[in-house]
Amino acid sequence: MHQTQRIADAYRAATVKGAWYGPSLAELLAQISPELATTTPVPGSHSISELLQHLLLWNERIRKTCDGNSLPRWQPEKDWAEAPIPWNELVSRWSQSRELLEEKIRNLPSAELAKQVPGRDYPYETLLHGIVEHTIYHSGQIAMLLSMLRSRPLPKNP
Repeated sequence: MHQTQRIADAYRAATVKGAWYGPSLAELLAQISPELATTTPVPGSHSISELLQHLLLWNERIRKTCDGNSLPRWQPEKDWAEAPIPWNELVSRWSQSRELLEEKIRNLPSAELAKQVPGRDYPYETLLHGIVEHTIYHSGQIAMLLSMLRSRPLPKNP
């Protein structure tokens, strides 16, 4: 099995099914209502929706980078300020983006892994392992937020 296949398999496990550590991101998302998704457990924290939108943004950036485009710099004040996408649309867009990124990783020739990412000082191998790790990191945050939100009643909208 080629290295790109192993990375794509790890990404699929983290995002669809088969994660060794617990539910995949898709399995978590299936448990989340729009109300839970947009509620923050404590003032100043990110919502589940904001975290998923962040993951969508980076899926798209990495997919475009695999096509030879320069990877944009992380600008938290700009990247976290994107206009919110309605929950059901966001889940659908993330799912489609996830599929396209997995396909891009799976079809990337293994020889490309050693090449430098445009605009960065590391190779594609680091970037692609990084998106798997990034997804797992934020999936853990989403799982924690979901647990916190389920442990208390949601605020009522007037």
